[in-house]
Amino acid sequence: GRKCTAYPAVKLNVVLSGATWLEPDPISRCFTDGNLVTGAAWPGHPEFISQLMALLGIQVSF
Repeated sequence: GRKCTAYPAVKLNVVLSGATWLEPDPISRCFTDGNLVTGAAWPGHPEFISQLMALLGIQVSF
């Protein structure tokens, strides 16, 4: 019952496992559902890390 995304080639697997598919458009898009952070491909790494850090309560300052 989670909402998530992944690489588009595994969309069917995600849906068949019972998750709600969130379209990664653009491919760098990431999503957070509760304590689960998902992304589709390497262009989303910065957003993925940002969402994960927010989830963990981590702040970075320079």
